[in-house]
Amino acid sequence: MLVVPIAKDTIKTKDGATYKVVEYTNYKEGGPAVYARSPAKENVLVYFIDIAEINGTKVEFQRGSKVFQALGKVSRSQPLPQPDDKIVVAVDTVSSDEDKKDQAEVEGLRLKSKAMGVNKGMFVKAADGTSYRLKQIIDVVPSLGTHTFNRAEFMAAYKDYAGV
Repeated sequence: MLVVPIAKDTIKTKDGATYKVVEYTNYKEGGPAVYARSPAKENVLVYFIDIAEINGTKVEFQRGSKVFQALGKVSRSQPLPQPDDKIVVAVDTVSSDEDKKDQAEVEGLRLKSKAMGVNKGMFVKAADGTSYRLKQIIDVVPSLGTHTFNRAEFMAAYKDYAGV
């Protein structure tokens, strides 16, 4: 399961410290990071590379995509699109007044991409090589299980990852 830390998650670092996530920040040279609150109520910056657990589930940082592979289930009301899921996206068309809707199979996720724009947030990479921003997702059809997608909840949960 591909995950990223979101607000109110409890994270544990490789050195054993536990924090509560406040928000994600994309604007650090050292890589993606979150601002988190320590038990002493002070805010600290925690880089993704230093995170070992999210909500009690061990995670591995994927250097290429800059997201985490969870080694178990991380409970989310609206999970990120996973590989083999299908997404319905709005594609902006110049020639018409309405946006066109496309369906694509998810191959993976990518965060902080220099090629696509560092401040554009997270991208969902489709099997055909096309990349879509989180803002373009209208619906997610999971490959396993059943899930009711709520776009408003999804965007609220991942607002820090939507980009500008």
